[in-house]
Amino acid sequence: DVVKFLNGILKKSTPRNHNNFRSVLSSIFTVLEDHEMIDRNFVKNIKPIKTNSVRNKTYSVDQVDEINNYLEKNDPLLHLFIKFVSYNFLRPIEVIRLRVKDVNLHEKLLVVDAKNKSAKTKIIPDILIKEIMSLDLSSLDHYLFTPNGVGEWTSSEVDKRNYFTKRFRKVKVKLNLDADYTMYSFRHTFITKLYRELRKVNSKTETHDKLMLITGHSTLKALTMYLRDIDAELPQDYSDLIK
Repeated sequence: DVVKFLNGILKKSTPRNHNNFRSVLSSIFTVLEDHEMIDRNFVKNIKPIKTNSVRNKTYSVDQVDEINNYLEKNDPLLHLFIKFVSYNFLRPIEVIRLRVKDVNLHEKLLVVDAKNKSAKTKIIPDILIKEIMSLDLSSLDHYLFTPNGVGEWTSSEVDKRNYFTKRFRKVKVKLNLDADYTMYSFRHTFITKLYRELRKVNSKTETHDKLMLITGHSTLKALTMYLRDIDAELPQDYSDLIK
């Protein structure tokens, strides 16, 4: 039954999600084993599936401008979705979880079920406030994003994310962007931009402290590894050193 369940996850989603579900189930069965409710945790013997790490490229300034111009004219809803990724530094899966009740316009706050913490409070930057105010926020349980805007949506989170991923894929085809450019790339792009702007007037330590509050990374180590991963800080020209 567990293998069938995991195979079902694999058919609908990715090897990474298969492995994540396997890990969670293994933890549950370990507890059952510890309490002598089962003889052994057999989930440990189910081999994880090999995954290839996904490289989400950072967009150039020209690419961001081109995408924004196209979406502004052709898909305002997807454009707003991407702004939540870009300006609030949310992951696409976190954006599709947002409901009207998660938005506090009076205090400019947003409650997010994030990767490392549920019900995490983040500020809504002024650059997004006016656009959120233009939405129909009358029904608290409605989702901010469905295929047609604010409303009800009963699909699974994975299906919802895949819907917007496919919707953006059409834009990539239109603008001739390769597969390594994704919606997640906007998060990398704007965190990189923010980091470099902060570094102009702050030390590295000060920049890290300010950035952690904005991006939501739970530890300095996690933030540092992330910044290194996306090449946020580049060295100065070293030509003189190798002449």
